[in-house]
Amino acid sequence: MTNINVGIVGDGLTDYKVFGKIVECILLEENSDFVTVNVIPLIRKNIFDHVQKYKNACKKNPDEYYLPSKTAIELRANILATVLSAFEEFNDNVEVSYSDILLITTDTEHILKDKNQYFDTWAISLSHILREAIEKFYDFQAIRGYPRQYLPVIMPLVTFPSIEVIVAAARGELNKNYGKSPREWKLLLYKTEYPQDEQIEKEALNYITPDTINHIFNDLPESRYLIQTLSLGLKRCFLTGKSNCE
Repeated sequence: MTNINVGIVGDGLTDYKVFGKIVECILLEENSDFVTVNVIPLIRKNIFDHVQKYKNACKKNPDEYYLPSKTAIELRANILATVLSAFEEFNDNVEVSYSDILLITTDTEHILKDKNQYFDTWAISLSHILREAIEKFYDFQAIRGYPRQYLPVIMPLVTFPSIEVIVAAARGELNKNYGKSPREWKLLLYKTEYPQDEQIEKEALNYITPDTINHIFNDLPESRYLIQTLSLGLKRCFLTGKSNCE
């Protein structure tokens, strides 16, 4: 039996549960007989405040959205510090290896009018900064001589405006409701701003299945890199036997 540990950096309970369910749906879809997934919320730090500071600075000066601006460099450095801390916390829980996953996620609280707006340079630049921070993490570990076999696969995902858009996509309710605020999404999906475990289970997790992963992929551009990386790379290398990729 192969075990895959999944550390999740997020903004709160809903993030840990929803992203955990997505990972399980993808990794266990064809491999549940010989794979287990161990989801570990990493709660010491998150990147929400850093992203909000970056976003507010860029509202005053749009040129700050892009590297190598001072604001973008500061965000990259703060994300790198968070990833380093998350990796340490991950290692405190399990012995991390290259078959494990570290998700770095946050809500932007920035409303898009439609899904194509994600590809506007100012919006997608945030994903680019996260990926650069992850490359900086691997560079830092390589310089130290840290064995790659004990480093996780790190995947970023920022949502516009909040994680509720993932749930809405799974429920088939995203495209007709673009433009809502995080508060409006919560009220639409949960009928409350503060959903509890039972409501998250009923109104969110029950809708996330292997079939609805396809809806999320089709309707939410920011999710596609994560979904395809999980679906292709990890299934081929780690779930069908390490001999296939040694």
